[in-house]
Amino acid sequence: MKRAILHNASALLICFVFLFAAGGARAAGKPAVLSAVEERVRNELLQTLSPDVELMSLRLVRGGDVLVNERIYSIAGLSVNGYSGRNRITYLVSLIDEKGRTESITVEASYDLLKEVLVASKRLPAGTLLSGDDFYSVRQRGSRLPAGAVTERSEVEGKMLKTALGQGVVIKADHLTSQLTVKRGQKVEVVVEGASVVVATKGMLRSDAVIGGGARVMCDISKKEINGILISPQTVKVKL
Repeated sequence: MKRAILHNASALLICFVFLFAAGGARAAGKPAVLSAVEERVRNELLQTLSPDVELMSLRLVRGGDVLVNERIYSIAGLSVNGYSGRNRITYLVSLIDEKGRTESITVEASYDLLKEVLVASKRLPAGTLLSGDDFYSVRQRGSRLPAGAVTERSEVEGKMLKTALGQGVVIKADHLTSQLTVKRGQKVEVVVEGASVVVATKGMLRSDAVIGGGARVMCDISKKEINGILISPQTVKVKL
């Protein structure tokens, strides 16, 4: 009787060990296949879309039953199966096992594109005529960019700020103007250039002026109006 009980116990133990091992193979096999598929999809996106693409997630859409058996698969092929929304592509993945048997699964890849945006490098008051020292570029995911964010340096350099910006603020198109007009009442520095002398003083614009155009300025010290050229939002040059 004891021998029979021991025999049955041994058989159950062997059966349990076998089931555990088989279950472990299935559990380990599924992530291994999906890991290989994820890497293949990532490379496909980089080659077909952009070197700046980032794979956000990969979801198994169809064929999960294929991955619960004990067969070991490798990837035989991958092709676009459609588009399921913005920045979402589905792929048909062909699998082949060690005996040459084929199966297929469908996965959905969610991705984002990294883009360069321009950020204020320091506090910039309204009226600043922007140059390369006033901003720098950073890479951000396209889905997180604020509406109207500027991505090209040529869209910023030489433009004037309509509003003040704090350091680290993303520069947007509606912050800028290409009509470089400085309003009447703006305080400016007046640089008077003579044959052998340069004198700087303060003044105030008597009328609206365009950068590069004529400007009428009331000097603070002399209280007299002089004419010069507005060379920046804060500077009027006068030649004697």
